[in-house]
Amino acid sequence: MAYNPTVNNVEEPAKASAFGKFFVYISFILIIPIFIFIGTRNSLIRQKQRIEETASDIDVQLKRRMDMLTKLVDATKQYMQYEKSTLSTITELRSQTSPFKMKDVDRINKAISDQMGRINMLMENYPDLKANNSVIELQTGIKDCEDNIAAARRFYNSEVRDFNGRIKTWPTNVAAGTIHAQTYLYFEAAQADRQDVKIDLGQ
Repeated sequence: MAYNPTVNNVEEPAKASAFGKFFVYISFILIIPIFIFIGTRNSLIRQKQRIEETASDIDVQLKRRMDMLTKLVDATKQYMQYEKSTLSTITELRSQTSPFKMKDVDRINKAISDQMGRINMLMENYPDLKANNSVIELQTGIKDCEDNIAAARRFYNSEVRDFNGRIKTWPTNVAAGTIHAQTYLYFEAAQADRQDVKIDLGQ
């Protein structure tokens, strides 16, 4: 006769040792914060990249705006009597090299806006020059750059405001320390920009 052990057909609760329970609980306690920490750290890295990419876009637009301003002066100085201070400022702007620091961006953008205001006022005395296609094209390009900088400024400042607040609060500041994060400077609009510099397109 074959061996046929008797099956213990009764309900039994699952049993776990105290050590097993302790190990699982500790694992949850340790692993969840680790995942949160990694997610926070990665989020800060991505936000830093967005801020730096936007700063780079502002840099490119500012350089383009500066180049067009100098071209506008070059194209019109044989017809218009510029003040020496205007020409010296343009020369100084030409000497600036990118990438610019954000504190320099504020200063350079304000200087360009100031010079555009002076050039536009002076150009009122030269109606034929205002109608020149090359001049109109340069003025349009400068205005486009100004609009692009304004849009990038709003996005940049929004990201900087959020990032600066995050790295100052616990527990995000712990993750921020591991990537050596520091607060960013805001890109503040110059007073001339707030007043909407007039760009006369001869229309």
